[in-house]
Amino acid sequence: MGNSSALLFRPGDLLTVDIEKLALLGRGVARVDGKTVLVRGALPGDRAQVRLTKIKSNCAQADVVALEQPSPDRVTPRCGHFGFCGGCDLQHLSYAAQVRWKTAQLAETLEHLGRLRHLPEISVVPMDDPWHYRNKMEFSFGQEAGRVVVGLHQKASFQRVVKIDHCWIAPELASQILQEVEAAAAGSGLSAYRPKEHTGFWRYMVVRVARSTNQAMILIVTNEGPRQAVEALAKQVTRRLPQCAHVVWGISTRVSDVAHPEKTELLAGSDLLEDQIGPLTLQMRPMSFLQPNLIQAEALYREILANMDLKGQEVVYDLYCGIGTIALMLAAKAKTVYGIESEPDNCTLARMNAGRNGLKNATFVCGKVEELLTRRGLLRLGPRPDVLVLDPPRAGIHPDALNPLLQAQSPRLIYISCNPAGLARDLQLILEREPGYRLTKLTLFDFFPQTSHIETFAALER
Repeated sequence: MGNSSALLFRPGDLLTVDIEKLALLGRGVARVDGKTVLVRGALPGDRAQVRLTKIKSNCAQADVVALEQPSPDRVTPRCGHFGFCGGCDLQHLSYAAQVRWKTAQLAETLEHLGRLRHLPEISVVPMDDPWHYRNKMEFSFGQEAGRVVVGLHQKASFQRVVKIDHCWIAPELASQILQEVEAAAAGSGLSAYRPKEHTGFWRYMVVRVARSTNQAMILIVTNEGPRQAVEALAKQVTRRLPQCAHVVWGISTRVSDVAHPEKTELLAGSDLLEDQIGPLTLQMRPMSFLQPNLIQAEALYREILANMDLKGQEVVYDLYCGIGTIALMLAAKAKTVYGIESEPDNCTLARMNAGRNGLKNATFVCGKVEELLTRRGLLRLGPRPDVLVLDPPRAGIHPDALNPLLQAQSPRLIYISCNPAGLARDLQLILEREPGYRLTKLTLFDFFPQTSHIETFAALER
């Protein structure tokens, strides 16, 4: 319902709306005089007074001013920073309702955006404990009342940092490290980096915690500046928290807001952190690609193995393989596994991890998937695949890679996706261009509770 004509909508207007559902990014959806209104912080079942913030041709955006009747699924967020911090967007929704919404959202995206019909029933793997699940966190340095602070970016802002004392989705050790690093940086006399002016010293902190040992590694990323300041920080943190024995210093002079340094230097311990994932012992560096939720990752890898039914004679290709986790899981059950990865250091680690686990039938090739398939004929000239595993970035499969993938005519294709929209597009193209495939399995793994992110396992067979 509403008290204004859609033609007269203006930023600042107050409306009373009933929230019908959630959209991607966790915004509540209401309909007012035939126009869609996306309401930040609203939940299905809420009746709320909202203020319009932006008017677009196809929708309006709004913020909640007052809740007149809260949703029965609304809960009190655990984190006092919720609503300001950009790390979580669903802590105000009960966990059971989060999982229901993600399942419905995945089905709707595949059906409407991908135009996929007759979907298999979506299986769901939720978490028993939806807190403190991330093994890797990226924090930012900021300035608050003239003092250096460490936290996460404010929601919808790349400039402001919300000071965090305790992060509910990170391991407890990560929060302890955060506080020690903040104290050391604040006492250095150096300021946090200011993106607008491209000045200041302290930029980012990446924390990795090994689930099997509760040992941690941190990467401190700064602008160019005094080495002794980071050395002092490393000594203070490792002395106060012996579990955090590994400290790497990275320097970034880029204007872009990413934590990847241009060069690194080891200040304490090792630049490799070891963890146990299923039967594998893996080593990784601070920025290595590895699923940030290892509890759910192990469940996903079991699902992959269960759907492959490997007999020991198969040739498997793992595309976008990172440090080789899936490839090495499969190598123990297959004849030969080929892992393809564009980042050279990930390839190096994948080979190291193969040797560390005594797996001699895994070969890792460094290069972009689309270039290896089109220019070097990877699947055309190499052994014919019995199984193709795809775990692409959010953008999905590169358009140049799709036809060579289909021409390989692999009997089985496994697609792991962190983006329902990209998955919908790619599945639609695969099934249109190769009608011999059928989608046999869909499983939603809730890798990221308290957020709107969705991880999906899809299996196709010829």
